[in-house]
Amino acid sequence: MTAITQALSAALLHFVWQGLFVGLLLWMALFLMRGGSASSRYAASCAGLVILVLLPVVTACILYQPRTAPAANAGPASSLAVRAEPAASETVPAMWLAALQSWALPLWSLGVFAFSLRLVLGSKQVATLRRRGVPADASVVEMVACLAKRMGLTRPVRVLISALADGPSVVGWIRPVILLPSATILGLTPQQLEAVLAHEIAHILRYDYLVNILQIVAETLLFYHPAVWWASGRIRHERELCCDDLAVRSCGDALCYARALTTLEKLRALAPNMAMGSTGGTLIYRIQRLMGETTRECGPSKWSGALTLFLGLTCFLLNVHWARGQADAEQTSERTFAVSGPKVSDASGVGVELGGAVVLHRAPVVYPKTAMERRIEGTVAVEVTLDARGEATDARVLSGPAELRKPALESVLNWHFMPGGASTRQVSIVFHVPSEAERSSAAESAEAEQKVSGNQIFFYSRREAGSGPKEVAEREAQFNELRAKIQDLQQRQADGKLLEEYQRNLADAEKGLENARKLSESPSGRVVGSIHVLGLPSEAMKELQSRLPVHIGDVLTHESIEKIGRAVNAFDEHLEYSLMPLEDGRSVELLITTPGEGEWRVRRE
Repeated sequence: MTAITQALSAALLHFVWQGLFVGLLLWMALFLMRGGSASSRYAASCAGLVILVLLPVVTACILYQPRTAPAANAGPASSLAVRAEPAASETVPAMWLAALQSWALPLWSLGVFAFSLRLVLGSKQVATLRRRGVPADASVVEMVACLAKRMGLTRPVRVLISALADGPSVVGWIRPVILLPSATILGLTPQQLEAVLAHEIAHILRYDYLVNILQIVAETLLFYHPAVWWASGRIRHERELCCDDLAVRSCGDALCYARALTTLEKLRALAPNMAMGSTGGTLIYRIQRLMGETTRECGPSKWSGALTLFLGLTCFLLNVHWARGQADAEQTSERTFAVSGPKVSDASGVGVELGGAVVLHRAPVVYPKTAMERRIEGTVAVEVTLDARGEATDARVLSGPAELRKPALESVLNWHFMPGGASTRQVSIVFHVPSEAERSSAAESAEAEQKVSGNQIFFYSRREAGSGPKEVAEREAQFNELRAKIQDLQQRQADGKLLEEYQRNLADAEKGLENARKLSESPSGRVVGSIHVLGLPSEAMKELQSRLPVHIGDVLTHESIEKIGRAVNAFDEHLEYSLMPLEDGRSVELLITTPGEGEWRVRRE
């Protein structure tokens, strides 16, 4: 399961209790507003539905954690896979929750596809109504134009007579159309028809058709939650009341409008769900409300509120129980860790799992000799607390053999992570007693590292000011001393093997002297031919390159060389940098490495 699918699945599951909580709040708000205006209850219902739609999106964004791929320059590194054996009491719920999360997204996708058919069929039905309608008589069109002007509607409105429509309705919001069945025109008086048309114009004036489409989309995406359907139903109910108020305000005769609603109900059969009609809502309540009779407000049911409260508390208790189980699992994980993925090797028998963290500088972990002799091995899991600069401010051992905890902890405290705000990271250090073959390979690598070739000449490298001439003098003294010893051995006709060894040392000293003399030279005036950063993860490498004051093709000056040093030091004080001549003799290479990486570059070449 990828990171995005995992976040979406978790968000869908979390929405079960989140939706119940929002539904409970909306029920309480509507209960308190039951004596208020229909427009205020309509606004509250719309706000509740918007919150319900946004909750899964926000939750998915919070839970989404992209997995960082290992960088080639940083050596093998992967995310820390920590797996704890859950307690016996938590095994079944954990397995059930994992299975539910794995099926959540596929089942949701299937449901969205099925409910999308409703939207497609509704759109097709509305298109058919518009296509088969015929223009209304001039008297009806004139009546609609007068009502629109009186109610403040500036958009043009078409009026069609439809044999398929079961009642007056509105379709479209960019180019709205009022559909009138022939029976409606024949069965209503002109005053009643005017009141009904005022209701439809109110729908157009309020953009109710667009809101209705958005409601259907929300019902399609969150089809599995009853709170979404209930909130959407409340919006449709309060919408009809709002349009009733506008229609009565425009016509001025509530009794005439109530009689028109009664007549329409007798003529109505079934209207498409995407069309906005005058016959929606609870008819008896609407008529009683228009007539001003004292009746119970059609507010949220007490039983639905009680049920929502009960389900919300149940989900809350289940989530508290699940969170406690997660805490128990974390405590258990301190005893059992299974590390997977490639490791960064330090000394012989030591592997480091960085847990997806980007480390700029890392002190090597040393396997204690006494622990190795006693064949003590295992995995030490360390949780390290970082500040905004990426420095380790605190660390604690989560698990691992007692004899191996101290060296792991001392090393991790000296690591420098990629800056990015205060955070907590987990790393795992694996100790295993190396075999004879592994020890032999480690010894050969250590010996090879001491035999660094001197073919590459460094013009400039990170060093203390004024150390160049001093180093040249020291190397000259060393070279002269070796040459004198060789002359003495030759005069005394000493052992041939000893003489050969001194001659090899003299050749190395000569190369070192040549390099030291080159080091005292300044590369000022040369062109930057290439820039290489070695030993850093790709993310850190790109960040460092963006901070460098020079680019390929720039001419070096004393000032730019000093700026290079300051930029590298500010990024990580452990980094080493040098300027090396290229084959053309006019350009240099800027090489920035972690400690020891520069020597490996020279040895490899």
